[in-house]
Amino acid sequence: MEQDQSVVVGSADSGAAAFGFATGNPPSLAVTGGSAVAPDGGAQAADASAYQAEHTALNGTVGDMGNYPSTGAAENGEAVLSAEEARLWSVVTANSLDFNAWTALIEETEKNAENNILKIRKVYDSFLAEFPLCFGYWKKYADHEARLDGVSKVIEVYERAVLAVTYSVDIWYNYCQFAISTYDDSDIIRRLFERGLAYVGTDYHSNILWDEYIKYEESLEAWSHLADIYTRVLEHPIQQLDRYFNCLKELASKHSLSEILTAEEASLYVVTSETTAQAPDGEAHPDDVDKLGQPEISSSTDAESLAKYVSMREEMYRKAKEYESKIIGFELAIRRPYFHVKPLDNPELENWHNYLDYIEKEEDINKYLDEASFVMGY
Repeated sequence: MEQDQSVVVGSADSGAAAFGFATGNPPSLAVTGGSAVAPDGGAQAADASAYQAEHTALNGTVGDMGNYPSTGAAENGEAVLSAEEARLWSVVTANSLDFNAWTALIEETEKNAENNILKIRKVYDSFLAEFPLCFGYWKKYADHEARLDGVSKVIEVYERAVLAVTYSVDIWYNYCQFAISTYDDSDIIRRLFERGLAYVGTDYHSNILWDEYIKYEESLEAWSHLADIYTRVLEHPIQQLDRYFNCLKELASKHSLSEILTAEEASLYVVTSETTAQAPDGEAHPDDVDKLGQPEISSSTDAESLAKYVSMREEMYRKAKEYESKIIGFELAIRRPYFHVKPLDNPELENWHNYLDYIEKEEDINKYLDEASFVMGY
């Protein structure tokens, strides 16, 4: 499903305030038994029926859209439908599960109402009430809001999207790309990445989200954050583990251990002193301010500590690779890892059943339970 990757945004401040991002409290969800749960404890199931119940008032219905005027001038701000739009609305009103009619209606609406955000919202809201798992259309909807309205509406669309299709790597990837293009605050962006990775970070095809996070931290030259991300990736049996391990080793070879250790990790290594940021004459130098509190690893033990650092992660990498070797056959047999209205064929359904049977027999089922959650979410 091809998607337009361009995003044009308005005021970032208004969008951040709308969802608490400015105060460091973005909305968050937790997974319980395959459902998304709001922080206040109210269950928000990730399936279509729960989505429709939650957003009925916001989305409207197919019948509501069928009542739009099809000819003449618009009155009181009402949208005017072309003859083809009116015909297609009649089709989807009669059969709300006619996917091809819906996509034709969206295309016709976008052609005739390119700059009419109200008509665009109506058609997308009505379509997504019927097919909330179509992540590509959430992305297109968000792009329209970015082009015609502003940041707060884009955030609203993406928040609805991650509620509806929580286990889609692509929608979290799109949301994080939008955040990077909109906000300067790294804490806001990192929190959003962490939200997404909490749901899809162990998906076999989660590379695009991990890679976007890695690229972002590289742009900030935040080496300890970057090393931590590589370490976390190596815990999971996802694809391209060899590349991630090699990148971690390269990072460790180019930077001192004190640059790539997190504060928690530093206690595991031999620390001789802390940088004081004081010059010999007792005056602080501006260039030394950022070094305050960073541990220095003794040069006599630096090589030994670095070897220990890499060795610990190599062990994680080998365990993940071992597990990947057990599941790669199932993963490669999955031809369609995303939702589509067309039913899966029998061989692919059989592969999913065999995959789940295998997962359920594993001793450490909790670690890889996300595979079952992925299927339930879709």
